[in-house]
Amino acid sequence: MKELEPIIRDSNLIGKGDFTDVYKGILDDAPVVVKKPISAYGIDSRIFEREVCILSQMVHKNIVRFIGWCREMDNPILVHEFIYRGSLDGILHGVDREPLNLDVCLTIVAESAQGLAYMHSGAHVNVIHGNVKPANILLCENFMPKISGFFISRFVRRNDGYTTHMFGSLIYTDPVYIQTYQLTRKGDVYSFGVVILEVISRKKASIQSDYKSLVRSFLEVHQQGKKATELFDKEIAVTAEDLEILDSLAEIAVECLNLDADRRPTMTDIAERLLRLQRYHRSQVVCP
Repeated sequence: MKELEPIIRDSNLIGKGDFTDVYKGILDDAPVVVKKPISAYGIDSRIFEREVCILSQMVHKNIVRFIGWCREMDNPILVHEFIYRGSLDGILHGVDREPLNLDVCLTIVAESAQGLAYMHSGAHVNVIHGNVKPANILLCENFMPKISGFFISRFVRRNDGYTTHMFGSLIYTDPVYIQTYQLTRKGDVYSFGVVILEVISRKKASIQSDYKSLVRSFLEVHQQGKKATELFDKEIAVTAEDLEILDSLAEIAVECLNLDADRRPTMTDIAERLLRLQRYHRSQVVCP
């Protein structure tokens, strides 16, 4: 508590999560992020204990590194590594917006998929993230992504692929979950499909009744058997080869968005396909 109290000050506040205030500070001579529950929500401390259990067992280069937690205050406080570029949402749409080329975009989606695939089937215990979105994908200096935001994540047994009473951002939420309240690993797949569309279009996903949403626009183009060229970010789509790879990314995203969850690919399959695309692109750049 004495180590964290100097960090939890308004001057160190760098943002707000869904249920937490987020502070930046120095701990053991290293920059860290400290997450403190927003008291207005009256969050049950057991929720944070579950998040600690999950984070402490997720050790992967594409998952944010958990440092520790404190139980001496009113609510547990979590500490993890500080990621310099902030969130993918900020890079795509916020004040930290930066131009991205295709190689960077492929790194972001391919490595994010690796992290999610590890959670679903590669770790000692399996975890459903439940809130996959650009705000929960943090980017290192070299744009290497790290999955964060495990507040509503759940453990799943290998033969028990669903959990109940989970909630996240509606824009990214699997429609199947909205109908059944059963969120499987394929729910994370759906959300990741929306993330891919945001990356390749640089447009914010939203739920709109007066004009087409991002998801609907891509799905309609796919259903019409057309290319989604006009929907791609012009800064990314530079060459004919770029368009070819972006078309492949859009195809993967559309598969993720299938309303029949059983027909969606697994995160392991997605990660493998994205890695192949990334390798193909780099081979084209090196040997045109």
